[in-house]
Amino acid sequence: MLNSMEDFVGIESKFNKLRFLLCSSVDDVRFVGIWGMGGIGKTTLARALYGNMSHEYQFSTFLPNVRSISDGMNGLCHLQKKLLSGIGMIKDDIWDPHEGVALIRRYLYHKKVLLILDDVNNMDQLEYLAGKQEWFCPGSRIVITTRDEHLLIAHGVQRRFKVEGLPNSQALKLFSLKAFKKDYPPDDYLGLSRRVVHYAKGLPLAVKVLGSFLHGRRLSAWNSTLGKLSEVFNSEILEILKISYDGLRDNEKKIFLDIACFFNGDHKDQVIKTLDNCGNSASIGIDVLVERSLLTVTYSQILMHDLLQEMGRELVCRESPDEPGGRSRLWHWEDVNHVLSKNTGTGGIESILVNPAKSRMVMHVIHANAKSFLMMSKLRLLIINDVNLANGLECFPDDLRVIEWSGYPLKYFPSHFNPEKLLELNMSHSHIEHFWTGIKALYKLRSINLCHSLSLIDTPDFRGMPYLECLILEGCIQLYRVHSSLGTLERLTLINLRNCTNLVHFPSSVCGLKSLKVLDVSGCSRLQKLPDDLGCAECLEELDVSGTAIREPPPSIGLLKNLKELSCRGCKAASPKPWYMRLPFGLSLERSQDPSSKFWNMIPFRLSLARTPHPTSWAPRSFASLRSLVKLDLTDCNLFEGAIPNDISCMASLTKLNLSRNHFASLPSSIFYLSKLEDLNLEYCERLQTMPALPSQVELNACNCVSLERWSVPIERCKLLLSANLTNCFKLGKQGCRTLALTLLKRYLEGVPYLYRLESGLRFVVPGNEIPDWFTYQSVGSSVYVDVHPGFSGMYMGFAGCAVFEIKGMVRFRKRKRDGLGTSRTLSQAVSHHLWFEYTPRHIHYEDWPRWQHCRRLKFSFEFGGQDIVKKCGVRIVYEPDIQSLNESLKKSNFGTSPDYALKFPGKAAAVSAGSSTKYGTLEHHDEAAPSGSGYHGSITMEPDLEGSVEFHIGF
Repeated sequence: MLNSMEDFVGIESKFNKLRFLLCSSVDDVRFVGIWGMGGIGKTTLARALYGNMSHEYQFSTFLPNVRSISDGMNGLCHLQKKLLSGIGMIKDDIWDPHEGVALIRRYLYHKKVLLILDDVNNMDQLEYLAGKQEWFCPGSRIVITTRDEHLLIAHGVQRRFKVEGLPNSQALKLFSLKAFKKDYPPDDYLGLSRRVVHYAKGLPLAVKVLGSFLHGRRLSAWNSTLGKLSEVFNSEILEILKISYDGLRDNEKKIFLDIACFFNGDHKDQVIKTLDNCGNSASIGIDVLVERSLLTVTYSQILMHDLLQEMGRELVCRESPDEPGGRSRLWHWEDVNHVLSKNTGTGGIESILVNPAKSRMVMHVIHANAKSFLMMSKLRLLIINDVNLANGLECFPDDLRVIEWSGYPLKYFPSHFNPEKLLELNMSHSHIEHFWTGIKALYKLRSINLCHSLSLIDTPDFRGMPYLECLILEGCIQLYRVHSSLGTLERLTLINLRNCTNLVHFPSSVCGLKSLKVLDVSGCSRLQKLPDDLGCAECLEELDVSGTAIREPPPSIGLLKNLKELSCRGCKAASPKPWYMRLPFGLSLERSQDPSSKFWNMIPFRLSLARTPHPTSWAPRSFASLRSLVKLDLTDCNLFEGAIPNDISCMASLTKLNLSRNHFASLPSSIFYLSKLEDLNLEYCERLQTMPALPSQVELNACNCVSLERWSVPIERCKLLLSANLTNCFKLGKQGCRTLALTLLKRYLEGVPYLYRLESGLRFVVPGNEIPDWFTYQSVGSSVYVDVHPGFSGMYMGFAGCAVFEIKGMVRFRKRKRDGLGTSRTLSQAVSHHLWFEYTPRHIHYEDWPRWQHCRRLKFSFEFGGQDIVKKCGVRIVYEPDIQSLNESLKKSNFGTSPDYALKFPGKAAAVSAGSSTKYGTLEHHDEAAPSGSGYHGSITMEPDLEGSVEFHIGF
C-alpha cells in the first residue's frame, strides 16, 4: 500500500514494467528480483505491487525488513513463522529453520501465493524462505528486493528489475510536494529547487529529506543550504543527508542518534519512555524527526531508513575513530567488551546498549574491570547482560538514569551505589541477595525490576524512594518478606510478586496505597492472608491470588469499586470441620442419642443425610458491589452448590467468566442477565446437571461436564451461542445434541442482519456419530462434492458444514484476538465420536463473490491438523428459504431431507478434469487451532475447469 501522494511520484512506469515481468496470467512459478541502491524506492515499489495484485492470489504475504529481522536471535525462524501465518497456518513456535522449511514446502505446494521478501541481503534468507520453484504451486509469484544483484543471480533469479533514480522532472515534483505541499515550486524558488534536485542525484530519500528540511524556510536558509551542497559536491549521499541532521536542535540530534544506534524498529511508546528517562523530551523530538522525513512511525513502530541509520552511526564513529571509549554511544559487543575490559571509557560516553535480539553475532561474555565505569561521568543509559566481574565492581556513575543489567553477577550492589538521578533499575535474573542497608536517597526512582533473582532474600527500605511506581519481583523464590515501608509509596501502581514461593509476610500497610492498580501474588504458595483492609486500596483494578494459600477474600473486597479483573484460580477453600464431617454427597456422622436402639448402641456413630455446611470459598457472598468487574476466574476453587450468589447479574461489565473444575450442580438463573458476557468456561464441572439460559452471543466451553443432562429452558428458546464445546457431554443425548446444534444454527440465521458485522461464524461440538439429513450433501471420509450453478454466489447466505470425527489424543482450544495475541488450553480426550458443526456467513468473503460466478462444482474438505480422524462429512449451501425448512425439520424432529435449493437453477454440473489449480481469494478464521498449530481456516478456490474447493481445517 502507498501511504501518501509522494509515494506515487515516478512509480507508474516502473510498476508497469514490473507487472510485465510478473505476467500473472502465465501459469508457472516465477521469481522476480527488484534491486538498486538504498533509498532508491525498492520497498515503495514492492508495496505498490502488493497493494494492487494481492487480490489475484489465494494467499499474499509481505515480509518487510528481512535483513534486520533475520539478524536477530532466531530471526529466520521468526520470519518463517510469519510467512506461515500469512497463509493461515498458526504455528506456536519454530526452533529450527530446517523445520520451518519443511512446513513451508508442505503448505505452499498446493496454494497460489504472492510472496514478497523485502530487503534481502543473505543467501540463507532466500534458501530458508523461498528456496526453490518446486516449493510453490503453479501461478505463484515470489518477489525479492535487495541492494545486491549478485544475490539474485546466485539464487537463479533470471527476471531482475533495476530501480533507477528519478528523472529531474519527477524529482522536482517530489521535492515540491515536500517543500511546498504542491506539485510545482513557486517561480522565485524554481531555480533553487532545481539545484537541490540536481545534488540529490535522483535519490527519492535524499529528495524527500531535503524537501522536508527546507519546507517553510526563508531564502537565506535556502542559500545557506545550497552553499553546503556545493562544498560537498561529488561526495557520498550520506553527506547530502547530513545537511538535514545539521539543521536539528541539540535535543533532536541526540534523539536521532539514539534511535540510529539503539532503537530503530522498536515500539514508539517504549522508546519515548526510555529517552524521557534519559532526560530528553522524546515525544516532541520524534514528531520533529517525522516532519523532517528522518523517521516514520508505522503501527506504533519507529522506523529509520537504512541510509539514515548508517549516517547516524557514522557520525558517532567519527567522534573517536580509533578508540571506542571516546564515543558517545556504544552498541557493538566488541566495542563494549574492549572499553570495559581495558578500562578505556571516558567522560564522553553517554549510552551503552548491547541488545542480543538485534545483533547477528553470537553474544559472548563481556569482561569488565572493577573500575570500568569510574571515568564515565556522563553515562545515562546502561543496558547490557552476561558480564564477568571477576574483581567486583567499585561504583556506578552518579548520572545514570536507566540501568538494565540482566544476569548481574554480584551478590550486592557496589558499595558506593548512589545514582541520585536513577529512574529505572532493571536487573532481572541477577545474583543479588540483599539490597543496600538502611535508607538510600533515590528520590527519582520510578521502577524496580529484579524478577527471577533467585537469591534475593529481602526488599529494601522503601522510604528513600517516594516516587516509585512499579515494583516487579516475580520469581524471586527466596524472598521471605516485603518491607513494611511499602505502604508509604503513595504513587505505586503495580506490585508483581508472582511465583515468590517462599513469601510469607505481606505488609498490611499495602491497603493504604491509594494509587495501586495491579496486585499480583499468584503462585505465592505459602502466602495465607491478604490485609483485611485491602478494600481501602480504592484504585485497584487487577487482583490475582491464583495458586496461593489464601482461602477466602478479605472482608473489605466489596469496597473495590474499580476492580476489573479478579483471578483466584486454585484457591481451594478448606473446611473447618474434621475429616469425618466432610464425607461426599452431604453425608455426615453424628453420635446416636437413642438409648433404646440396641443396634445403634453397638456403634458410637450413625450416618445422617443432614446438610453439611459449605466450606468458605473465594466466591464473594455478594457481587452487588463488583459492578466494574470484566474478568472473573474462579477455576478450581472448591465451589459447591449455592456458592455462587444469585446477584451475579449485578456484574454488568463482565465479559469473561471461568468457573471450571468446581462442584456445583447448577448455576444461578440470573446469569442470563450478564448482557456483555462473551466467554463462559465450565469445563470439568463434573457435577453440573443443568445449563441455565445464557446471554446471547456467548462462547461456551462445557467440555467434560459429564453430568450435564439438559438446558433449563427448551432448546427452541435458546439464545444465540457463537461457540459451544460440549465434548464428552453424553448425558445430553444424541438426539438432543443434534437438535441443539441445528437450533443454534437456526437462531444464528434468523439473526444474520443483526450479526452482519460479526467477524466469525458459528461453531460447536457435540457428541454424536450421525450427520443430520438437513445437510443435503454427505459423504464417507473427509471430503464431499457440491454441484452449484454459476450464479449461486450472488444469492447464498453462507456455508454450513458438519463432520463426524474421533480424537484419541488431547484437544487444544486456541482463541486468537484482533490484536494477534492468543491463548490456548488443553481440553480433554474425546472418548467417542463427536459432531463438529460450522457455519460461515458470506460476508466474511464478500470480496470474492465476482470470482465465483462461473464456478459449477465445489469440493469441501475437512481436515484436523493433518490427522485422518474425520469419518463422515456433510455440507449445505444455505439460502434464505432454508431457514424455514430448518424450522420445519426441527418441529418434526425427524431431520428429514429439506428441499435442495442449490439445485433449482438450470444447467448441469461441469465434469471434473485434471489440471493445475489457480486459486483466488481467501476465507480465514484464526479463532481456533489444532494441536499441530495450524489455525482453523477455509479457502475457497476456482480451477480452470470451473471446479472449486472449500477446505475446512477444523480444530479446538
